[in-house]
Amino acid sequence: MIDIHTHILPGIDDGSPDLETSIKMAEIAASEGIDIMVATPHFIPKDKEIERDRVLKKTEELNEYIKNKAGLDIAVYPGEEVFLSPEVPDLFSQGKLITLFDGGKYLLVELPMMSIPPYTKDVLHALMLKGAKPIIAHPERNREIARDLDRLKELVSLGALVQVNSLSFYGVFGRDAKHTAQRIVAEGMAQFMATDCHTARARSPRYLKTLQMLPQSKINLLMQENPEKVMTGRDIEASSERDKKSGKMNLFQKLTFFLGQL
Repeated sequence: MIDIHTHILPGIDDGSPDLETSIKMAEIAASEGIDIMVATPHFIPKDKEIERDRVLKKTEELNEYIKNKAGLDIAVYPGEEVFLSPEVPDLFSQGKLITLFDGGKYLLVELPMMSIPPYTKDVLHALMLKGAKPIIAHPERNREIARDLDRLKELVSLGALVQVNSLSFYGVFGRDAKHTAQRIVAEGMAQFMATDCHTARARSPRYLKTLQMLPQSKINLLMQENPEKVMTGRDIEASSERDKKSGKMNLFQKLTFFLGQL
């Protein structure tokens, strides 16, 4: 499986504090069936603008240790989780942002937890005009979206893609985030599931529990098929994806899914 959202690089943001923790996280990921991880440290315009070369170097160093010292069959690729702000389209044009797999196309963007800024649609639209494909990270954790899922549908209708956290299904981020993540997946609005792991403890790279909640075909779509398209630069549809049989649950699946969470 492919995990497109992780904070596994040591000592670079609020994720792994050191190499030992990063290796433990990689070991957990391997035990969960994950063999490819994208390191996505936080990039916050005007606050925490991590240099591209630093991310690439840290990723190379971690891969070297994982392969030659830890002996794990896991590959780590570079990326970033970019906090949404008006400056993001220009930063993308200037080459200061790292897209997933450093492929130049799919950009993981994070909304504030409490609100959807009034400039959100303009920023997403500007990114797409510049050739980027924005992926909204863990929208289930946004308070406005948790209250009204139509707010997310508006962004999806623009062409934005959606990534939910596997740990949201574990209840790590609270009941509202858990129920919202369930609804997003049940409605077929999610194209990706990722761990958003930060530690080797409560927020470790886990997803196997979701196999008890979702059809295997859904897990394959969210953690293998679509991430592979990101890795190879192939196109992924947003709003139309919801209407595909593989993306949208039928009524029986929805009932089974929600009853299983009671």
